[in-house]
Amino acid sequence: MRKLFSVLILIGVAINSVAQSKIVIKGTVKGDLKGYNKVYVFREDEYQDSVEIKNGRFTITMPWVKDGMPYIHSEYDNKTRKGPAAFPLVIDAPGTVYIDVEDVTKGLRSGKIRGNRSATAFQAFEEGREKVRLEMKAAVTEHFHGDHPIDSAYNAVFQEKVKTMLIPYICNFVETNAGSYIGAFILGRYQTVIPSDDLQRLYNKLGKLQKRTAPAEEVNARLIGLTRAVAGFEVLDFTLNSPEDKPTTFSSLRGKYVLIDFWSSWCGPCKASFPHMKELYQKYRGDEFEILGISIDQDKKAWLNELKKQQLPWPQVLDTKNVSVNSFAVTAVPTAYLIGPDGKIIMKQVGFGEEGDGEIEIKLKELFGK
Repeated sequence: MRKLFSVLILIGVAINSVAQSKIVIKGTVKGDLKGYNKVYVFREDEYQDSVEIKNGRFTITMPWVKDGMPYIHSEYDNKTRKGPAAFPLVIDAPGTVYIDVEDVTKGLRSGKIRGNRSATAFQAFEEGREKVRLEMKAAVTEHFHGDHPIDSAYNAVFQEKVKTMLIPYICNFVETNAGSYIGAFILGRYQTVIPSDDLQRLYNKLGKLQKRTAPAEEVNARLIGLTRAVAGFEVLDFTLNSPEDKPTTFSSLRGKYVLIDFWSSWCGPCKASFPHMKELYQKYRGDEFEILGISIDQDKKAWLNELKKQQLPWPQVLDTKNVSVNSFAVTAVPTAYLIGPDGKIIMKQVGFGEEGDGEIEIKLKELFGK
C-alpha cells in the first residue's frame, strides 16, 4: 500500500507539472466590439493562435516557454485604432494572467493586468515610461518656446533629455527590480541606450537566477563585445555562411585591410549607403583591400531577397552567431569597422559618409594615397 501511495503521489505531481506548464490569459472586455471580436496571440518562435470574445470574455491557453514572450492584440484595435496594436506580456512563470479592459475604445493595451509579477511590473514600467516621455516632450517644447526648430536642433535637445530623464528612469527601475525577471528583461530591452558603465553596474546587481535568463545573457554578450570592439584589439576569428551556405572565415582575409559593414535588409540608411560603397570598392578593391558585409537579419529570406536587389560585389555573410554583439558591440546599423592586415581594429564608424567625408574613407585615402 505504501508503494502504491508513493506511485500515486508521483503521478499526481507529474499531472500537476504538466498542468502548470501552460500560460492561461483570461480577459474581460467592456464595450461595443462592432463585430470585431477576435483576440490574437503570437510568439517569436512562430507560435500563434486566436480566440473569440464571447459575452465580454476570452481565454487563451498556450504552452509555457522559458523566455518566450507572447504578444497579444485584438481585431477591434486593428480595425479602429491607430498605432502599434500588439503589445508584450512579460510572463516569468506558468500560470494565469488576467487582463481587465474597462473601455474597449481605449484599446486592449489599456486593460489592467494582474496575476503575474513580471506582467504587472512591466505594465507599471510602461505607464511610468509614458509619463517620462510626456515630461520630455514638454521640456523640449519649453526649450524652444513653442517654436518649430529644425530636425537636427530638436533631436539634439531630445537626446539630451533621454540622457537626463529617460535613462535614469530605466536604470532606477532595473536597480529596484534586480532580483526579479522583470529587472533582467528591462535591462536587456534597453541595453543599446544605457551607457556601458551603467550597463555593467546594473548587470552586476542582477541575482544569480536572473543572470541565467536570455535577456541577461544578451547583456553579458554585449559587455564582452564592448571590451573587444576597441582600436588595437585583434578580432577573434569567426566563421559565418555566405548566401550559398558556404562557410567564410574571417582569418581568410588576413593580410588585407578589411572594411566590415554591418547592415540589414530593413535598414534604409544601410541601403542608401550602397551606391557610394560600390564606388569606394571599385576604387580600392584588390590584394590589399576587401569589404565584408555582415547582415544582422533574423529572416534569411529577407536578406537573400535584398541581396538580389542590391547586387553588392563584395562578400556577404549572415550573422547567425551574434558576432555583431559578441565581438563588435554593434548597437545600430549601418556600423562599419576598419580592420588592419594584422587582424586588429583600426577604427569604428556608425553610419557611412556618402560625401567622401567619413572617418574610414579619410583613413583609406591616407593609407592608399588616393
